Amino acid sequence: MGDVGSFYDDLAPLYHLIYENWEAGVERQGVQLAALIAERWGEGARMVLDGSVGIGTQALGLLGRGFQVIASDLSPGAVRRARREATVRGFRLPAVVADFRALAARAECADVVLIAENSLPHLETEADIRMALGECFRCARPGGGCLITMRDYGPPPPAGTVETRPYGERSWNGRRYDVRQVWTWRGPRYDVSMQIAPLDAGAAATVVTTSYLAIPVAQVVTFMRQAGFENVERIDGRFFQPVVAGTHPRRP
Repeated sequence: MGDVGSFYDDLAPLYHLIYENWEAGVERQGVQLAALIAERWGEGARMVLDGSVGIGTQALGLLGRGFQVIASDLSPGAVRRARREATVRGFRLPAVVADFRALAARAECADVVLIAENSLPHLETEADIRMALGECFRCARPGGGCLITMRDYGPPPPAGTVETRPYGERSWNGRRYDVRQVWTWRGPRYDVSMQIAPLDAGAAATVVTTSYLAIPVAQVVTFMRQAGFENVERIDGRFFQPVVAGTHPRRP
């Protein structure tokens, strides 16, 4: 996955600034994901494998709702911060460094496998995405399932198109920051420059770059079915991104 790990290593100390209020986002997403899990797989589905844990946004929210979470991420820096954030809250979060094309977990270990925050489209090719979804299927128990959250991509604009997506001003640790993304399209892929610039004197801006494949949600639905999941559907209006959910069939 190229430079993705180093992108999130560099971003990990400041990643929370993407959110206007990260702590509130952690709580909100925990409530939303817990409701989706209960509706699809029942109140007994309590073990979650978070395969793109980042700094812990979703994992911490689920831990706060009484779930057990095991986790991994490509970024060592993000994994370290996720562990630290869990510890200061009194939670246990086993987390390791791993690519979700080869999840560091045993087969059928989780009630639900979670790949959130548009992590899946970091992969270079559709074959990589199918491989990752196969790993999600391997790790979900029969009768459990998988949740993917991702951006809703339409047709890509012409190559060379540049889009600026401002997050706005953030305040943290006595400083003010301007946070924005700049997207540069190059066919079906686009480069993202995440820019976190202090508005006060005395500190340098953080600028890190990665890339995504603008794969449509409908294509991921198809790939999940091909991986073996059943009852696969897109769910809108329940999370800040579209959710794709599928169930690992029970054994006969």
